[in-house]
Amino acid sequence: MSEEEPSIAVGGNAASAEQVRSVSERFDLFVSLICQLNRSIRRIKGFEMRELGLRGVHVMILFHLHLHPEGLTQTRLATLCAEDKATISRAVQDLAESGVIASDSASPNHRNVKLSLTKHGNELAGSLGERIKNAVEAGAAGLPDKARDLLYSMLERVNDNLAAYLATMEGHRSVKGAI
Repeated sequence: MSEEEPSIAVGGNAASAEQVRSVSERFDLFVSLICQLNRSIRRIKGFEMRELGLRGVHVMILFHLHLHPEGLTQTRLATLCAEDKATISRAVQDLAESGVIASDSASPNHRNVKLSLTKHGNELAGSLGERIKNAVEAGAAGLPDKARDLLYSMLERVNDNLAAYLATMEGHRSVKGAI
């Protein structure tokens, strides 16, 4: 390593400034793109739902309840929709008040109440199909099927890797807190 290129410790290893810059640039690009994708998706959902008198967060609830006519609990919806339980709870309340979803009140345990679409909810969910298809096609424009499949596979891998990394971090934190 030359004197013009200082060594920087990264994760216990010496790395050149060029390597650090590369990691830094990759981090910036990765985070920026993911955030921009998320923002675009949320805005599209909001736009599409406004026309139906609903909010963007309602898209995934309608989508998943339509896929599961037997009903889903709020906890399961939160997992499938990748939203926190509080957000799902507020959205479910809105949809119930609008007559879009109904609950199985026969369940003795409030946590296990199954939610399902009403007739009106099924009509709304059915109308989402074309809107979802258009958004997916717009996002994949110019990508051959194989490239799109590879992209989804790679994103799934990155997601799984980051979830495992986070679980490791959380495990270390709980172990440290127990000492």
